[in-house]
Amino acid sequence: MGFVFGLNPFLKNTLINMYSRCGNLVKARAIFDGMPEKNIISWTAIIGGYGMHGQVELAVQLFDEMISGGEMLDGAAFVSVPSACSHAGLTEKGLCYFTAMERDNGLQPGPERYSCVVDLLGRAGRLEEAWKLIGLMTVEPDGAVWGALLGACKIHRNIELAELAFEKVIELEPTNIGYYVLFSNIYSDAENMEGIMRVSVMLRERKLKKEPGYSYVEYQGRIHLFLVGDRTHPKAQEIYRTLDGLEDIIRRRDGRNDKDQERRNEELMTCIGVHSEKLAIAFGLINTRPGTEITVIKDLRVCEDCHLFLKLVSEIVDRQLVVRDATCFHHFKNGACSCKDYW
Repeated sequence: MGFVFGLNPFLKNTLINMYSRCGNLVKARAIFDGMPEKNIISWTAIIGGYGMHGQVELAVQLFDEMISGGEMLDGAAFVSVPSACSHAGLTEKGLCYFTAMERDNGLQPGPERYSCVVDLLGRAGRLEEAWKLIGLMTVEPDGAVWGALLGACKIHRNIELAELAFEKVIELEPTNIGYYVLFSNIYSDAENMEGIMRVSVMLRERKLKKEPGYSYVEYQGRIHLFLVGDRTHPKAQEIYRTLDGLEDIIRRRDGRNDKDQERRNEELMTCIGVHSEKLAIAFGLINTRPGTEITVIKDLRVCEDCHLFLKLVSEIVDRQLVVRDATCFHHFKNGACSCKDYW
């Protein structure tokens, strides 16, 4: 069995993908390097892994190495690198790869490739270009394409374009609760209560319900899962004391204003707004030795407030904090994140 496993490239490709998604890039790379013969799936898996973890330079290096080695490329390979570039702000580099897909390799882009480029342009704030690209697509745009534009509108707070994108995306995916939540958050950022209420009415009319966000961390062979504002964990009091202490340190060091303190007080009193990744990280800090890396898995995209909080905490406690959200892996260390604030 071990001999068969050792020679099976399909299993090894699956393991590369698995270890990358579980946060163990070292193991994924070791399996990749140990393969006597690599196929396009092997290359795509490891390149996608590095991109997912914000190590875009290595992803690009491997992609160029794959091309120079004469590997026959497919559409999936051309998605992995532009996707990595979009999460590092390397817009022009990503666009060059997209152009080369058809020009040098004769590959026609499908919806998945277009959604990647819309995301690439959108994250860079080039929303008008993203909109025009959708209009020029040679295939019918799907939900992922419009969803990428909607996500970019959230980042850059463009309500007018968001309304157009939302209208399109719910025509294609009317039961995808994530798009309703994203659209509601865009209105929330703009303090548009009328818009928020309109989305809430749509949810009720369509009998759709948002499930609470969650995060989990593994400790001593057990999974510890936290919901938003969770107080059911046996160590809840200690977790909230730890968070309160960290917030106090941040406020003293960085001069966070009274509005930040009012938000924190509301969190402590009502649990509303205490996001699950904060609870999971606090649990990890309480239960592990100083210097130990903490890895948290989250089901949703990490919000801007939590992202900033985790950057500051990583510097305060002098640890690497890893959070895998719905978008990518965030490696927080010394007050910075591997995503370079593109996520």
